[in-house]
Amino acid sequence: METRTITKEQILNQLSRLEPPQWGEVLDFIGYLEHREAQRVEQPHRSEMTARDLLRSKLVGIWADREDIEDSLAFARRLRRQAESSRDHGDDLHRH
Repeated sequence: METRTITKEQILNQLSRLEPPQWGEVLDFIGYLEHREAQRVEQPHRSEMTARDLLRSKLVGIWADREDIEDSLAFARRLRRQAESSRDHGDDLHRH
């Protein structure tokens, strides 16, 4: 697997291609990444979260105030499909 350095400019360029209503999803994903990194630093020996860990995390209720998400389960499934699709087909950020 090829490892390339991704610049802030590339990320901002990709962000500028999104419609403003999608920016909330980007912020949610950034929040997830920050949480995942914090968990890795706090508990480097654990690779899986327990139900208790999940309930104590900031992930539960992350979309509670989002007015654009009517069905959070369907929304999460769509995000997973999009992530899997971009991973399977190669993400534009990783191809440059």
